[in-house]
Amino acid sequence: MSRRALAVGTLTGLALLGVGVAVLTPWHPLGVDVSVRPDVASAFTPTEVQRAAAFRTGLGVWPYVALMLSVAVPWVVFAVLLRRRDRSAPTAPPRRAWPVVVATAVVVLALQWLVGLPSGIHSEQVLRDYHLSTQTWAGWLRDEAVGWTMNAALTALGLLVVWWVVRRAPRRWPWLLAAGAAVVTVLGSVLYPLVVEPAYNHFTPLPDSALTRSISALAARDGIAHVRVVVSDASARTTGENAHVSGLGSTRWVVLDDTTLARARQDPAAVLAVVAHEFGHVKAQDVLVGTLLGAVGAATGVLALGWLLTGPRGRRWLEPRATGRRSVARGTALLLAVVATAPWLGAPVTNLVSRHLEARADAHSLDLTRDIPAFERMQHDLAVTNLSRLEPTWWQTALFATHPDPAWRIAQARAWERLHH
Repeated sequence: MSRRALAVGTLTGLALLGVGVAVLTPWHPLGVDVSVRPDVASAFTPTEVQRAAAFRTGLGVWPYVALMLSVAVPWVVFAVLLRRRDRSAPTAPPRRAWPVVVATAVVVLALQWLVGLPSGIHSEQVLRDYHLSTQTWAGWLRDEAVGWTMNAALTALGLLVVWWVVRRAPRRWPWLLAAGAAVVTVLGSVLYPLVVEPAYNHFTPLPDSALTRSISALAARDGIAHVRVVVSDASARTTGENAHVSGLGSTRWVVLDDTTLARARQDPAAVLAVVAHEFGHVKAQDVLVGTLLGAVGAATGVLALGWLLTGPRGRRWLEPRATGRRSVARGTALLLAVVATAPWLGAPVTNLVSRHLEARADAHSLDLTRDIPAFERMQHDLAVTNLSRLEPTWWQTALFATHPDPAWRIAQARAWERLHH
């Protein structure tokens, strides 16, 4: 198909994505346009603010440097391979491409891991210094190995499929891969609780207790009595507290960290506020919303990439009929570079949508429990326990903040109270 068709497809995808974001994002989480005025000083003590700031100072710039190096690695490999010509003779018999694809992926991913290793070690030590990490170094290395192996296997498999499609359909591959990217995005959401999460944590049903009965009553009152709530063994790695929703359809569940569940002994109302927040995600189908937007975004990104790579210069970067080792490695490195870069280009938009979804889930928690003090205690204590960033800069919010900052969430709760009293 022509590049014009790819351009039209890309613009159509961007338009659909824009409409989807505009329509599906809850721009007014409280239902009306109300002023939310966060005040860190009124939500946290000076000691709490100083400790959170000291923790972030301890982490330093290492995580940002590691991130930039990780993104740069595949681009550097691609640039090096681009400067060198393939020595294969034009009449040389075709070689099997798959060993080169796998080898290139393994080398690039290994280099990315190595450039991030000093930062990872430093960050883990800081987490230990602040008593946030409960892991042994052997356990930390085990998690690193599991994560790298899983990532390498899935990446290599994905690249092999991409090359197979590109070779079999040199004119239609952008459309086929765009459809494939959308399907993989949906499958990823469905399979995440079945494949990825069990690789790191062990999950058990909620134990029979007064809290469990309160959660069941809360779900029934919310009209989602069918939802599955489980507990993860987060305490094997951290003292931090969290909860989340993952999965779609029959794989969907609400996960409470056991560290969060332990809080119920002192403050069950705060834990119910956490659960009610997660029920808000379930009730609004937020995972499905994020998945659909992600599927459209992935497909649009592939079409845009296809438009670039089917041009005169792009064909030199990714040659569908390439047989030489260097040509195949160069195309593979380019694909890895795009995969490493694309999420950060879209991060300001995806994080903006995510923060509004989280704010709506907070509003749902308040609507369901109508317990302002418990909600504020929950937000305050989670931020203090997890040493959350209390005063993020604009660029930290844009690139990294999937949730509103704690002071904003507490301020929204107070705005909710003003609306309802």
